[in-house]
Amino acid sequence: MSTVFKNNIILGPINSWMFKMLSGYMDHLFGNSKRELFKNHPQTVVEIGPGAGANMRYFKKGTHLIAIEPNVHMHKNLKKSADKYGIELEIKTLVGESIDLPSNSCDFVVCTLVLCSVTDPNQCIDQIKRILKPSGKFVFIEHVKANENSVLAFIQNIIHKPWHWFFEGCNTNRDTKVLLERAGFNSLHIESYHLYSPFIPITPQIKGEAIK
Repeated sequence: MSTVFKNNIILGPINSWMFKMLSGYMDHLFGNSKRELFKNHPQTVVEIGPGAGANMRYFKKGTHLIAIEPNVHMHKNLKKSADKYGIELEIKTLVGESIDLPSNSCDFVVCTLVLCSVTDPNQCIDQIKRILKPSGKFVFIEHVKANENSVLAFIQNIIHKPWHWFFEGCNTNRDTKVLLERAGFNSLHIESYHLYSPFIPITPQIKGEAIK
């Protein structure tokens, strides 16, 4: 397992710009779900892979956000988003598989559309469990593998390689739902659904929360 993120000097800035430009559309797609998942969050939030800061609009002003973001090309827009939404930002240039926070130290961890991209999702989930306090909450939205032998699964498999390259490691066909179910959380609620958007390979999705 690699604990070093390879920053791409071409794709990194392109993706950072694109995610920033898509922020409004992503709010249209995910806003209601995120407001529900993030409501009543504590003063300090840990976010795995915040990218350009799309989730900051859903956090209370003055929130201390510990951002685990290895892609240095995202940091400029992360800081801009923090200034815009009044977030106290602390960036850690680490991968989700290797987080330097103490065990049993966090009340609330957020991860949206990220477990598809980490090199070792099981290790990332283990790290999230490790840093959560007993009864701490992990909330997530992720795109997942389509049903076997479906047209959508065929599309995911065909487009996987170019998608994986352009979006710097994103897997169109990762079975993240099963990984979460096997992770051993004390309680786990997962809702499976299809998101209607032009991004066809990532329309099968899950959202929910896990309690340590």
